[in-house]
Formats: sequence, structure tokens, C-alpha cells
Amino acid sequence: MEAAEEVESSDVFDFTETSMGPAETIEFRVPDDLVEMDQEYAENRVVDSITVSATEAEDPSECAVRYEFGYTGEDLDRLTEFAENHYETRPPREAAFNAFTGEAPNDTDMEDDFSSAVVQLKCALSPSDDSDTAEARFVRTNDKGGTTHFILAEFSVMSDGELFVHRIEARSWRLDGNGNWVKG
Repeated sequence: MEAAEEVESSDVFDFTETSMGPAETIEFRVPDDLVEMDQEYAENRVVDSITVSATEAEDPSECAVRYEFGYTGEDLDRLTEFAENHYETRPPREAAFNAFTGEAPNDTDMEDDFSSAVVQLKCALSPSDDSDTAEARFVRTNDKGGTTHFILAEFSVMSDGELFVHRIEARSWRLDGNGNWVKG
């Protein structure tokens, strides 16, 4: 029953607001109407969801965030194949880690099966502190198998595990005053 309670306590962030918090767990999802309007993203997206939650940091004076990736299917294979063929100094795990988090990886941050990753960062001092943030990035693969970010959210974590979304960035889309997605 604990797993069901965890799912219920997860807050969904669909990029229709510019901020959110506090939350113990945030499930980031690109809205279906935005996915439908951008055919290139719809056909080449790599993840459907990214769920983040606070986790134990390597340094007890800092914070850490665990990412859980909800993959769409074959585009993860395209991403790792591209990385294997084009990055002699960046293994596929590191390329995937960077694509979804915007962070430079080390050898232990992403699981071997690419299902989850951990980012170490400084704890936010207040709910509005955005001096050290992590990112949840939604990307699409391109013809060569590399990635282009589509939309991302910056968020912080406090020492008590509370998460706060501070900013979003969409590559080609914007929300108008009525909450509709328009080309930007």
C-alpha cells in the first residue's frame, strides 16, 4: 500500500504554470495538447514523464534529487546508439544523463538501465531560493540520434526534501494569457 500512497502524493507539473511548490515528489509531463501540436516532438520524444524527489546526498550538508524516467520506447535506443557512435569520451549513460538533467555526470549518477539518476546540489535556503537548481529536460532525438531540448523546468530542493519549481523554458512554444500554447 505504500507505493500507492507515494503515487497519490506525487504532484503533476504540466508546464501550464511557471512555478510550483512545496511538493515531496513532482511528476513532470508535457501537456497532451502541446505534444499534439508539435508533430516533430511527438514522433521523436524520448520520455513521457520525469519524476523527481529528494534523496540522501553524498555530503550530509547538501541535498540530492532522484530522477525516475518514464521512457516512450525506441528513442532511448536511438539516443544511446548516437552516443556510442559519436562520443568517444562520453559513454551513452553520460549522454542520456546530460540530455535529461543538464548536468555533467560522474560514473555513479545514472543507473545502468537508464531508469533513474541522482543529482547532487546545494540545498535551497528558502522556497524562493533559485541560486542552485536542477533541471527536468524533455528532449527529442534528431535525424542523427542526438537530442534537442523541447521544454524544461528548473527546480530546487530544501534540506527537508521540499521541492519548488522556479522557471520553465520552452524552445518554440509559449503560453498566452488564456493558457493556450502558441508558437513563440
